Amino acid sequence: MRKITLALFAILMTAGATFAQVDKLMLEANRKSYSDAKKKADEAIMKKDSLKSKTWLTRGEAYLDIANSRDSVLTKADPTAPYKALASFKKALSIDPASPAKKYLTMVMDKDGKPEVEGQKMYAAFMDAGITKYQGKDFTGALKDLQMGMEVAPKDTTAAMYTGVIGQLAKNDAAAKVGYEKFMELGGKDAGMVYALAQIYKVENNEEKAMATINKGIALNPNNKDLKAEKINMLLGFKKIDAAIKELEASVASGSKVPQEVLNLGILYENKANELESELRGYREQLSKGNVDGLNKKIQTQKDKISAFDEEVKRLTDKIKKDPKSAAASKKQIAEVNQMKAEASTVLNDLNAESAQQAASAVNTVEVTKKYDAVKAKQDEAKAQASKYYKQALELDPNNYDINFNLGVMNFNEAVVIKKEVDSMDMNTYKVKGKAVEDLATEKFKQALPYFEKAYSIKQEDDLKSSLRSLYQILKMEEKLKALGE
Repeated sequence: MRKITLALFAILMTAGATFAQVDKLMLEANRKSYSDAKKKADEAIMKKDSLKSKTWLTRGEAYLDIANSRDSVLTKADPTAPYKALASFKKALSIDPASPAKKYLTMVMDKDGKPEVEGQKMYAAFMDAGITKYQGKDFTGALKDLQMGMEVAPKDTTAAMYTGVIGQLAKNDAAAKVGYEKFMELGGKDAGMVYALAQIYKVENNEEKAMATINKGIALNPNNKDLKAEKINMLLGFKKIDAAIKELEASVASGSKVPQEVLNLGILYENKANELESELRGYREQLSKGNVDGLNKKIQTQKDKISAFDEEVKRLTDKIKKDPKSAAASKKQIAEVNQMKAEASTVLNDLNAESAQQAASAVNTVEVTKKYDAVKAKQDEAKAQASKYYKQALELDPNNYDINFNLGVMNFNEAVVIKKEVDSMDMNTYKVKGKAVEDLATEKFKQALPYFEKAYSIKQEDDLKSSLRSLYQILKMEEKLKALGE
């Protein structure tokens, strides 16, 4: 049995060697045949035959055979073979519009829905050349070949798709757009291609086309979460936070139980509240400039000082008249008082100039206050909605780090804003309402605490640890501060 097995193995090895030899002989024969046909065709166009359509047709077929040979020796020797074939077919057609060369220029389908051989061969030549260059990292060369493939097969989604992808790799967004747009025009639905095209428009800041593309992609792929998420990102990128909120709210209202989606809605509302803060800051600055009471008090103070200095000068002058012996000392005092009066007059002039400028600006404090109150109401509503959705997300996923962290940060930041109000108070204002405002800030810090602690139990991030340490210090929680460590 052993001898039979060994004998069979030897026969198979011999057969393998024989087949390999046959393949090699066939390859060399084909290579010679293609090379000879190309040489003959090139020689023919140098003669009078160059005026014949048939001559150019034959030359095109010879170069097309080389392009489709899958023989690296031939294709490397003439990497432009597909282009020479195409140029030859076009020349043949220009001489004779009825030439069979026309079939090579466009890949069309026969009555059975299969591509006709001639166009298929031309298409395959460019596609193979493009993919080979792509594999060699020659993206610019690959793009050129694939664009030709798309030209030959204008109804083929594959050529269009590859033109888009490799166009981006070649850093040619214009060409990539043509490919992706053609892909979608032909009925292509791939979410990745839609996303890529939308991103190109987004980078160009072409809001209309970016949004139209992503919306079409969602319509074609209604269950694709990435496209829906990107739509939200685009709306935010185009400063359409209200539209982004509306989009997410519709999803949540429809019964979405995805914690991240609900969390994102909370984040959007908090971002909206933060954006409104800059508007409120502008109104506060206007109101501070329009507040004339403080400025009038300063002006009156300087006037009172000047009146007091005038009275002192009169007193000293009268003293000199009554007691001439004191004249020297009194005159010295008069000089000092006049110097102080001059300084007070300079300050008064500056204050009067500021008052005149303020009057010229004519800040309508009543109108500005109305605007401030309206925006503040919007901000308060946005904060309430943010808190609502954060807590809703927390119910869906209590052990989610991001949800707990965001709730903690929101309360912590609100406490800091309240605390700044206390820090900016003068002593008289602090005596009236400082303690009440401090207590409100402390309450907000306390509300942040359980969320920060829960988040830290899930993930020990350094930034969170630093915030937690600050919170323990503010709330004077010495034991917890020690347990937290450095």
